[in-house]
Order: sequence, then C-alpha cells, then structure tokens
Amino acid sequence: MINLDQYIVGFVGQNWITLSLFLGLLKLVSKWTDWVGDDKIHTLLSGLFSQIRGKRYPSHADRGEKLN
Repeated sequence: MINLDQYIVGFVGQNWITLSLFLGLLKLVSKWTDWVGDDKIHTLLSGLFSQIRGKRYPSHADRGEKLN
C-alpha cells in the first residue's frame, strides 16, 4: 500500500496559511447558514489540520541526505 502520510504532511506544512484562511472562511459561512452539517465539516477539517500540523517528519537535511 502507498504511504501518503509524508505527502499530506508536506502539503499541509507548505500551505498552512492558505489552509488556515480556507478554514476561517468555512467557519464564517457555517455561522451564516442554518445547516448544522457545515459546522460539523469545519470541526472535522480543523481537527485533522491540527493533528497533521502536530506531526513532524524528518527533512532531507535531518537525515543527512543531499537534495539534487
């Protein structure tokens, strides 16, 4: 099976500002609407985002590898 964790963590690590703005916008939209589902979606995504931001994978420099 393909291990996608490092790619997902790398994407979140490099785009955390954009993802934070997206979650903030989603929170505003969820407050404006009466539907409860969008609140649950925001809670789920923000929880996943915080868990992924907490994971740290060693970079190439930490492992002693050289980049091309």
